[in-house]
Amino acid sequence: EEMGGMNLYFVYGSGPDTRVMTPELTGSLLAGVTRDSLLTLAADLGYQVEEGRIDVDSWRDACAGGSLTEVFACGTAAVITPVGSVKSRTGVWTVGDGRPGPVTMQLREALLGIQHGTRPDTHGWMHTLVPAGKPAGTPTSP
Repeated sequence: EEMGGMNLYFVYGSGPDTRVMTPELTGSLLAGVTRDSLLTLAADLGYQVEEGRIDVDSWRDACAGGSLTEVFACGTAAVITPVGSVKSRTGVWTVGDGRPGPVTMQLREALLGIQHGTRPDTHGWMHTLVPAGKPAGTPTSP
């Protein structure tokens, strides 16, 4: 369900039928801001977004069958970390071609762009902080 304090995302398919899925919140998952932000951005980018459940066997089988094309983890510090391979009790398998996929990278660039101010923040997520004792609009020095 979760990976070291990071949420997992699963990308199925490619092109206009691409589906981005993350495990549903069942009480044991981190209900994080980054998780919610990526669900919103994925929908903004035109991907089908869903929350659901996936077990390790289904994950392995979907990778082997080619329907699961990308997996990534997200969290505040790491933003998005691609998952290229998985090792479990049942073996080791590769996700997609083992490299970061296009959906993973597009979502990473979209989120970082908003965080760094190089992409419009259409959701009002970013706020300007003013140092205590300075009126708003006063230039600050580094």
